[in-house]
Amino acid sequence: MTDQADRAAFLRVDATRPQLSAIRHLRELPGLNGRVLLHAGPPFADLGDIPVPVMNSLCIACVREGWATDPAAARALIASGAIGLAPAQDHRVLVPLAGAVGPSSALLEVSDAANPTARCYSPLNEGMTLCTRLGILHPDLPAHLRWLDTAVAGWVASRLSRPLPLQELLRDALAAGDDCHSRTMHGSAAIVAALGSRPGDPDPDGRIAAFLDASPAFALNVWMAMCGLMAAAAEGVAGSGIVTRAGGNGHSFGYQVAARPGEWIVAPAAAINGRIEAAHTGRRAAPALGDSALVDFMGLGGQALDAAPAVRAAMEGLLPRDAADRPAAVLHGHVEVFGRPGVTSAHKAAAAGVGPMVLLGMIDAAGEAGRIGGGCAAIDGQTMALAQEAA
Repeated sequence: MTDQADRAAFLRVDATRPQLSAIRHLRELPGLNGRVLLHAGPPFADLGDIPVPVMNSLCIACVREGWATDPAAARALIASGAIGLAPAQDHRVLVPLAGAVGPSSALLEVSDAANPTARCYSPLNEGMTLCTRLGILHPDLPAHLRWLDTAVAGWVASRLSRPLPLQELLRDALAAGDDCHSRTMHGSAAIVAALGSRPGDPDPDGRIAAFLDASPAFALNVWMAMCGLMAAAAEGVAGSGIVTRAGGNGHSFGYQVAARPGEWIVAPAAAINGRIEAAHTGRRAAPALGDSALVDFMGLGGQALDAAPAVRAAMEGLLPRDAADRPAAVLHGHVEVFGRPGVTSAHKAAAAGVGPMVLLGMIDAAGEAGRIGGGCAAIDGQTMALAQEAA
């Protein structure tokens, strides 16, 4: 555990040049043959630990794959062990909130222009209504997912004969007030415009254009895959506490560090300090959910509030008192792609006694209402110190 090791790992991260390069389907990735569904965060020790919203999404994914005719049959299959479950990040995939992906899911591929064999993935953003990330059972969801995995995926893929560099798009989004996690509207518009300016498959009925125009979170999944790619570059540096994976499954929160690839460091999922919308008064939010936490650990989201005044204002009263000082306390250095500080060091965070601030949507714990609010999960220093205790 040395500053020198963190520096070596950080330089690997800083050398990456992310680009949106292709659409892949989950079944194309190595080690994912058969009936396997991926979820956010660390593995579940027991099926009984799976929160209702996550189980709902796993069931929807099962129906979408044609493995079951309805959620009840899907739940029985999962309970029987006939469907395998695994953390998405263990397969270089990042899944938002309570989402789930299966073999047919279309994934955005982000690769490294400096090392094109390095790749990371995230599913296409599902839009704002019919979303597995919201953890609801909706009869129209399987058909919507099939449309995304075919029509929308084909439209995007046809425009990626040349990779789309992401550095300038990300920096422009930050300059326009996105934090690139809770607010992604400018980045979404820019990515869609960049894709739309390229030759590719037509959109004869305008349905794809209408969907993308109404999807201000489209960029989030791109930024998730980008952050996953960059963080993974640090893996394998002995002694380094640079965080390479992070996410919550609604029961536990986990992260990994560069020195120990593949080993989840797990703590109870953090509660979200947020506001429940008036329409959902009386409902309870699930604890921290989603692999998008890695965006914040990489220095965006909760660590980029200085670039996102509208987000900072909306979070008034929800952030820890030391919010202005946290980024400097946990981040390692200046990241060229971001044009700003980034990359969490678990060693540095543990020494400071604090962890990153993660901006998250609040998902109804009952799996009925979907998103019921938003807020901040402030990771504590004790959680970050686990990296040193396990070394």
